[in-house]
Amino acid sequence: MVLLKVRGVLELVEFHGLEVLVVESPANVTYLTGLPRSSGTVLLVWRDGRVLALTPALDYWRVLNYVKGVEVLPYATYSLPDFEVTLVEPPHTYIPKLLKSEGVSRVGSDSPYTRVSAEVGKALDVEVRDFSEVLADLRAVKTPEELELMRRALAITEKAVEEVLGEVRVGTTERTIAALVEYRIKLGGAEGLAFESIVASGPNSSYPHATVTDRVIGGGEPVTIDVGARFREYCSDLTRTVLVGPAPAEVRRVLELVAEAVDEATDAVKEGVTSEEVDTRAREVIRRAGLGRYFIHSLGHGVGVEVHEKPRLAQGSKEVLREGMVVTIEPGVYIPGRFGVRIENMVLVTKTRGEILNRLSKIV
Repeated sequence: MVLLKVRGVLELVEFHGLEVLVVESPANVTYLTGLPRSSGTVLLVWRDGRVLALTPALDYWRVLNYVKGVEVLPYATYSLPDFEVTLVEPPHTYIPKLLKSEGVSRVGSDSPYTRVSAEVGKALDVEVRDFSEVLADLRAVKTPEELELMRRALAITEKAVEEVLGEVRVGTTERTIAALVEYRIKLGGAEGLAFESIVASGPNSSYPHATVTDRVIGGGEPVTIDVGARFREYCSDLTRTVLVGPAPAEVRRVLELVAEAVDEATDAVKEGVTSEEVDTRAREVIRRAGLGRYFIHSLGHGVGVEVHEKPRLAQGSKEVLREGMVVTIEPGVYIPGRFGVRIENMVLVTKTRGEILNRLSKIV
């Protein structure tokens, strides 16, 4: 899988007329190598197919174990006289000297405003080309192998949420529910969490980006659970809103409305439609119910090595969906000081439809 991804990058490097690409973003390093927590590792990808990884000395043996088919050189910013492998200078000095010695003049970088790229530009007297969007576009379309890892991450997440649903009851705290879900996610085989979990009850659920608190859950309240697993460095993202005991008719109505908006947007997903079109389909459902002013964020986003990737499903976005993208569909209604409801699925873009990756019911 690593070689396949590097080949894809090489094709883009050649297409854009570059001689070498500097890769510093931790997410991009992970994407290309499978290395968890890149920890200061920088990649050089040459047009001729050579790939060099510069990695901190303290991480050298781990990187050697994870990264295959790549030359690995350790560096240190402090003295290590007894290190058993020859150390090179840190990337911001080593890379400019190396590229200058090779007569390189056309360089791209996924992090063009960092110290490494700045020093490369000075040493070569060239403008380092911003390649970040090119890599973001490449990452947006998932390979079958990537998709399988994301399915696994989502399955772990859904199983964890299902196992904890019985604990979402009157008298339990938000923090307890978050801890139980996170424990189940890790016990289920995930390396870790895809993002900081949200468990928000009652009026706290009216905050789209609520933080977990010690609030005690009351009867008839909605509890929004937004969690995700990271499996072999690929993320999942899931939201369900749980009603604790008999809930007011208004809350139940909003929950059903948001579920309808999820279905409507999912029906719009297929290759060739714009992100804005999908967002509009969900937004119209909520607007017709007179609650449009309470849907205060964009509809969704891509998911992959990072939980937020291209494309962004939002008003004004002209990004065109492509087969192989995985996006979230997560409309919500948030009535300040009272309650909020959000439901989130992950959807695979195919040529003719959106394939729902979730198996957990929208209303649990």
